[in-house]
Amino acid sequence: MAMDSSAMRMMVDSPANRFVEGRWGEFKTDPRHVRLGLAADGISPFALAGKAKPYSLWPVVLTNYNIPPWMAMKKGHLLLSMIIPGPKQAKKIDIYLQPLIDELLQLWRGVDCYDGRRSTGGLARAFNLKAILMWTMHDLPGMP
Repeated sequence: MAMDSSAMRMMVDSPANRFVEGRWGEFKTDPRHVRLGLAADGISPFALAGKAKPYSLWPVVLTNYNIPPWMAMKKGHLLLSMIIPGPKQAKKIDIYLQPLIDELLQLWRGVDCYDGRRSTGGLARAFNLKAILMWTMHDLPGMP
């Protein structure tokens, strides 16, 4: 079965990535800049075992979209950035997310890094690493 040449197979094929590379050229010129996705969803761990105790956890996971999708979604490549604790559903999730937002803003402005690979493909070893949050996937609770 032939694939449509316009089909999105990887993040780099997306219109969002083309927009980022057009608007902020450093993401196109240096492949070391990181593209991230954020996922959050509540789980009730004790309900999974058949117990009826009300408890809710919200894992917040970052995914690195600079690596191929078959690697990005595997154990070892997912970044558990925080767990929002229970025992009940979080009402003010923004309070918990504020430290993560502060760190993402710092990464957006850039942090000084050193590339320790043997060959950098002509890129400078010392560089300013930037990151952008491309997508969020979540099932946030309804707010009153």
